[in-house]
Amino acid sequence: MKNKHNPARKIFSFFLAFLLIASFSLAGCGNKSATNKTSDGKTKLVMWTFVQQHADYWKDAVKTWNKNHPKEKIDLKVNVLPFDQMNQKLQVALNSGNGAPDIADIEIGQFATYTKSSTVPFVDLTKTVQPYMANLVKSRVDNYTFKGKVYGLDYHVGTTVVYYNMDIMKKAGIDPSTIKTWEDYTKAGQTVKQKTGKYMTSVETAADFVLDAMISQQHSDVIKNGKSAAAQDKNIKALQMLHDWVYKYGIAKKAESGNQDNEEYFGAFNKGNYASVIMPEWYMSRMVTYMKNLSGKIDIEPLPVFNSGDNRSAGLGGTSTVVTNQATDKALAKKFVVESKASKEGAIKQWTILGFDPIRSDVWTAPEMKADNQYTKYFGKDIFDKISALKNEIGGMSFTSSAYPTVNDQLLTNTIPNVMKNKVSVKKALEDADKAANKKLTSK
Repeated sequence: MKNKHNPARKIFSFFLAFLLIASFSLAGCGNKSATNKTSDGKTKLVMWTFVQQHADYWKDAVKTWNKNHPKEKIDLKVNVLPFDQMNQKLQVALNSGNGAPDIADIEIGQFATYTKSSTVPFVDLTKTVQPYMANLVKSRVDNYTFKGKVYGLDYHVGTTVVYYNMDIMKKAGIDPSTIKTWEDYTKAGQTVKQKTGKYMTSVETAADFVLDAMISQQHSDVIKNGKSAAAQDKNIKALQMLHDWVYKYGIAKKAESGNQDNEEYFGAFNKGNYASVIMPEWYMSRMVTYMKNLSGKIDIEPLPVFNSGDNRSAGLGGTSTVVTNQATDKALAKKFVVESKASKEGAIKQWTILGFDPIRSDVWTAPEMKADNQYTKYFGKDIFDKISALKNEIGGMSFTSSAYPTVNDQLLTNTIPNVMKNKVSVKKALEDADKAANKKLTSK
């Protein structure tokens, strides 16, 4: 048995923490120097992100800013780091009070870890965002709002839809636009399997995009009053349906590598192994990059519903951009981040550069969204006509609640694998998740 109080281990842990703080104090000192200006008068700002495409977005954004604000030019240095490394080093820098960048990307599942302390280490963006709020999708702003203050803005809405392989659907004689309910979808899946031998879809065993979408669209959640509430009737209904697709109806199989966002799965979908996949809008970039065989063959439709009044979509995934409390010019950094994300010009770039559904729903009908690019070539020019029809039906969940990381970890580690692999009762698995998660939450 390992000794938890091993003094050598304590010394090593202290030394490791010291090295992290020291290394990032040095790495971050470039934007903390006495002179924060370049020789030509630009203000130096440093940004950390974990996605190269996000870095490309900001490199374009600073060019736009400097063109529009010749008296407030910015010299932006963007550092791209591996996801886990960036989050670890950012937390160390913010906790130590030294070495953090001016601007940083925070993945939606990580955001709650920064709002646990009495002082949020990010700059309040509320007043700067306010002039844009009427056009922003509220649920996406709410994700990064804590105690009434807005601390970050996302890159996308993550509008969840169904992507249908029309080669398979046509062989089965099914028009996807006629599929309105999950009962319709299940029956269509049985027809697909009978006539083509293909699976209608896949089921995740190591991810919960589809489960979250089904929970969210029913106006449900896995958290209530800061506690785990996974075993609600609507949530049971959702997970039971996923289970039944595999074991009762035989219209789905377990996704390659446990989820639908990996190269093994991309290869399977590209080969035509599935008639459809349920994922957010940002999945279009995966299709364009990894599923070239299906160009011109994909139809995008809203989520089917359980009952009348349910949302036909959900906003899933996300990464916010924040200004840290160590920014040397907080006022300038705030204006730069908010304008780059929330302005009409910035929102359109979320589509043209990243292929994402912008956080400003009013631009979804802008002419620029129909202009030729790799996405319109693959999916057609009516993409945002369909997405725009869903803008008032995008459900959300408590993704940024301080309880969410604990609850979600329980669902991913135990609940979903037990149900989908070990055939444990759905109700029991969710009740066990609540007990285990709430025990951990109360012990913190």
